[in-house]
Amino acid sequence: MGTDLTTELQELLERTFKTDSAEYAERGFQRRVGYGKRPAIIHIDMANAWTRPDHAFSCKEMDTIIPACQDLNEAARSKGVPVIYTTTAYDVTEPGKPSDMGLWVSKIPLELLAVGSDAVQIDSRIAPEPGELVITKKRASAFPGTNLQQFLTANRIDTVIVTGVTAAGCVRHTVEDAIAEGFRPIVVREAVGDRVPGVVAWNLFDLDAKFGDVEPLSNVLDYLNGLPKFEETTTP
Repeated sequence: MGTDLTTELQELLERTFKTDSAEYAERGFQRRVGYGKRPAIIHIDMANAWTRPDHAFSCKEMDTIIPACQDLNEAARSKGVPVIYTTTAYDVTEPGKPSDMGLWVSKIPLELLAVGSDAVQIDSRIAPEPGELVITKKRASAFPGTNLQQFLTANRIDTVIVTGVTAAGCVRHTVEDAIAEGFRPIVVREAVGDRVPGVVAWNLFDLDAKFGDVEPLSNVLDYLNGLPKFEETTTP
């Protein structure tokens, strides 16, 4: 899509959002869930298949998203705030065999996301540090079928700061599940991507209206930098 057409699409979306925001506000939507006291960072599918070029799953705007994630990691780690990663990968990707890909492979090329492949490794530019949780998930959301909720609950986390890809898929479903399970979702505007122009803007608008707070990176960094040193959970 050319630059002129992309600009035209962005202007159209902004006009639409302005009208829709007024209607949402009149109906009592777009309230703020706010920040809690014990956050965790969750990077959704920031693995090579999504963050590097020339892959079926490659997403756009990594020149903005990667530095934003680096800044968040630095701020979080300085306070001891947990940094969590997800990737999506499958043990059986050969056609015709019973597989953990399920029916989702009928829609998207999950066979390209084999466990142990370079494609599903977290991007080295935001690599996990020793001891940080890396979750391999099979579904869009980071919650079902994983130990994410157990980890958050055991560490008394009340706020999840979400980055990653894709805005319309795995990020969105993780945010929806987070608020349903009682965690405050904060989505970092500059740290979320997708493959198609307009998809990010629309989903961030809709998430902000209904499921979490979409906040600029600067606000999230101010919040993290203002936290006291994270108190570790102690075993009784």
